[in-house]
Amino acid sequence: MVVLVQEIINANYAFIIHTTNPSSGDPSEIYAEVLKGLGEALVEAYLGRALSFINLVHEGFWQFS
Repeated sequence: MVVLVQEIINANYAFIIHTTNPSSGDPSEIYAEVLKGLGEALVEAYLGRALSFINLVHEGFWQFS
């Protein structure tokens, strides 16, 4: 487990990228969440407030479609 501590800045957007899909546990899927603002909705797990998407990893590279 890794904990990252950063200085808070006045950001326009916040995001989280999971290198393994937390819903399925599939390491070939990258799951990301993005939203406008500082990211309180991401850390407080408010449903429906963030744009989320899944991309596949192929031979160590992300595939964007």
